[in-house]
Amino acid sequence: MNDLGSLATKIVNYEFPDDTGRFPVSYVSGWLEANIGELNGLTNEEFYVNDTGAIEIATGSGLLPIEENIFSTLYEIHYYEKASRDSLREFTYGGDTDWITLKEGDTTIQRQNKNSVAKTYRELKVNTSDRLNDLVGRYNQYKSSPLQVFGRDGIDPVDNIDAYQSTSSYRTF
Repeated sequence: MNDLGSLATKIVNYEFPDDTGRFPVSYVSGWLEANIGELNGLTNEEFYVNDTGAIEIATGSGLLPIEENIFSTLYEIHYYEKASRDSLREFTYGGDTDWITLKEGDTTIQRQNKNSVAKTYRELKVNTSDRLNDLVGRYNQYKSSPLQVFGRDGIDPVDNIDAYQSTSSYRTF
């Protein structure tokens, strides 16, 4: 199985195992392939999908586990957005009226309405977006190197040769 299929299978089996009929592995892998650019934008990398469905990068091959996590979290956000829209669409265009509470004597029956379900999906999306921002922040922090190193404790040239010279006033041996 190629990288897209493998990652899509992980997402479907571990994140949404009860929803495989609505969003099969083929749908998820298609979404991943179509949205590889979003992963590139977040990670400042240049991933691409080759002809066999393998995810590659110019400096190596494949996704690191954190990059897979970021990519699957992107799909999770998409899933919650779509579920929220579908729920609201059903609420707006659904044919039957949606009752919330029925009372008769001492008996009360309360049912969840579709609008509150859409709000729940939105909250899940917001929480997942926060997790994505945290993941991307950590990824970019640990993957990046400093743009400039400046200070007196660096290397000073000695006789036109770069050599370490202790310039720190805290240590004198």
